[in-house]
Amino acid sequence: MASTQQSAFEYVQNGRALLEGHLQKPSLVVNELRKNNIFSEKQVREIKSHKNRSVKTRKMLDMIIKKGEYASYELLKILYNTRNQTLPRTNPTQNQPRHPDLHQWISCFSFTDDPDLQSGLVSESGPCERYKRQLRTKAVEFLHAKWDQHMHFLKDKAKCKPFTYIPVVLDTDSSELSKTKSKYKKARSKKLKTYIPRDKGKLSPGHLLESSEKKILLVGKPGIGKTTVVQQVLNIWAENENPQESYMFYFDEPSMRSMSHSSQPSSLRSLLFERYLKPEEGTEDVVLCDIQNNSENVIFVFDGIMDVIGNPVLNNILAKELLCDAKILTTCRPEAEDCEFLSDWPSYRVEVQGFNNESIHAYLKWRLGTEDDYVCSVASNDALFSLCHVPMYAFIVTACISFSPCEAKNHPCTITEMYVRIFRHCMKRHGDQNVEYLDKYIHDNMGNIKFLAINSFQALLAKTVNLTEMDCKDNSVQHAFLTSNAAKESSTGHSFAFLHNTMQEFWAALFLLMTPGNITSVLQQCQTEEGKYLKYIVSFLCGLLSSDIAELINCVVPEDQIREISDIYLEKVIDSFLGPAILQGHDESHTELDADLLFVCQCLYEHQSPEACSLLLQKVEYELDLSGQYLDPQQCCAVSYVINQSTNKNVCLYLIDCTFSDPGLRMILGSLKNLQCLR
Repeated sequence: MASTQQSAFEYVQNGRALLEGHLQKPSLVVNELRKNNIFSEKQVREIKSHKNRSVKTRKMLDMIIKKGEYASYELLKILYNTRNQTLPRTNPTQNQPRHPDLHQWISCFSFTDDPDLQSGLVSESGPCERYKRQLRTKAVEFLHAKWDQHMHFLKDKAKCKPFTYIPVVLDTDSSELSKTKSKYKKARSKKLKTYIPRDKGKLSPGHLLESSEKKILLVGKPGIGKTTVVQQVLNIWAENENPQESYMFYFDEPSMRSMSHSSQPSSLRSLLFERYLKPEEGTEDVVLCDIQNNSENVIFVFDGIMDVIGNPVLNNILAKELLCDAKILTTCRPEAEDCEFLSDWPSYRVEVQGFNNESIHAYLKWRLGTEDDYVCSVASNDALFSLCHVPMYAFIVTACISFSPCEAKNHPCTITEMYVRIFRHCMKRHGDQNVEYLDKYIHDNMGNIKFLAINSFQALLAKTVNLTEMDCKDNSVQHAFLTSNAAKESSTGHSFAFLHNTMQEFWAALFLLMTPGNITSVLQQCQTEEGKYLKYIVSFLCGLLSSDIAELINCVVPEDQIREISDIYLEKVIDSFLGPAILQGHDESHTELDADLLFVCQCLYEHQSPEACSLLLQKVEYELDLSGQYLDPQQCCAVSYVINQSTNKNVCLYLIDCTFSDPGLRMILGSLKNLQCLR
């Protein structure tokens, strides 16, 4: 966290990642440090012996930090005086990756022992402008740290990339359609429309930031890009150098989960200055007064609202009882949108729909570089390409290709299989194991694996992404999967989180596989308003019960046990999400009951079993009615798969008032040979 109250030593330590990644001309800085007698000739030669710029910077910082406060202060002075040569400003070129503005970073340090430097920095800045600068520096450091965590997952510097925003589709036109609940209805007319996702209104993160709308709700399924969008909003705001512009406070999902069911923070002051960022000593009252009196200059981002918010301060901000003119951006999953709080929260609704075709190609080329064969292999595989419309899955696809090109190149993975391969890769990397000994290593660490799975499941039940009471030892298995969490917990110690909440759901499903006695309870909870968010675990569980994956996880749960669990529970999964509207023969008295037929198709696609698909088709009398729904490419892939497993009888597919992406429609049409009618 950037703060003018930090010592030079702390400031260098906290900004180390920024400097290692972006400091220019480290040799120039080293020469200046030698002139000031901070380094000896021998140390200068040692640093300059490295050809790589970032390695030079790392060695230099190692020595500076070892020398302590005085050396750190001298380094910061040199960086300030040479900033035009050594510290890059934000790259203004639209087609190039953006860099953190290190001019802004160095300007936030208080050179208290050098009045000339200090006056040059703050002569025209009051406490409010300086606090805004602090907020921008915090934003830069936060975004850099988050991206580092994302890239650190690859554990290979050659595969790490600087942050580049690849556009996702933001749509307001489909809002009304998407909010309509899925009802099982008989087809009445022939009406089918296709929709190729595109930004018709050219809606972008920049437009969301500049919009006059004061309450914006971004809705989308897991991994679809909601957080990417709001973090890009934060990035654009942080790059604005005008000190007269707004204050922005970004609370990520771990922070939101920890605050939502807590009485702390208990005041606006504690939320902004204790939970987020403290201004200079003695200026708190002035800054708070400016924020309260000019709330039109305040922006809040609440990333990851899940259900009812119990914190009174957050509630008052969202209800506009505090800072009534502030701009608020929130994100949530579709099932959270129907919770009592958000359903009564009038807002400008934006649906995040993930990558379109152009963005998928751009992302694959960016992540896989010049390896066109891999890009083409993904693009030519409809099943794999459909997964990539979800940005998180696109990352996992490219990670799988990077980890094991020979396995990933021509293999159409389900989401679960990709996560299993990631699980095995992380365990292999953690134990430094050869593939032939990997299963034994996983089996030997089953205690740690089960402990992490239990914690993941319990945290999910508590509606939090923060995992506490974890083993903090460096050699613990958890460090292969978790990142240290910056969210401050009021009643617990250090907390951790997965790279993405879909990984937490995968681990929770792994827990159910190891303790099948809990499956029935979870299925029951999925049918309630309070527990419907748990359905994503069930999708992963169906994938883990697949015979295609059993060989990869038999070191966790034996294959015969997996088959037994599948035999007992798979039909229960189907029945739980079909509901009485379908199971009771489409009786008209049941047409108002919800039936998640589309989700069942996704579960069966993960399971990859023709027999299970036949069971579903028999239960629905070979009629799939998905009328009135938006089907993304991944869902179209699942529906097409289920239809193609029907060998004895053709299927009637009802798609009245449905919307599709172009690749999704292509997959649906690919199942025509198994269709009796398409309406």
